[in-house]
Amino acid sequence: MAELATIRRPGADQPTTQVEILDAAELGARLKLPKSWILEATRSRAVDPIPCLRFGKYVRFRWGSRELAAWLERRASGKQ
Repeated sequence: MAELATIRRPGADQPTTQVEILDAAELGARLKLPKSWILEATRSRAVDPIPCLRFGKYVRFRWGSRELAAWLERRASGKQ
């Protein structure tokens, strides 16, 4: 299950953004895409890789982050 994380800027008193941390299966379910497509799209050889966090072999995504929202917007507008 996705967990909420709070992203803070150094020196900021208030949290900047609340994001959910998702794995590839959860992101795939939200975007209605296979987990395999999501993982392939995180690779550096992808034209416009999905922004992600890497923890060794584990890949996580920040649902609600500016980076992921910008990536989704580029995909929606046809710009890659």
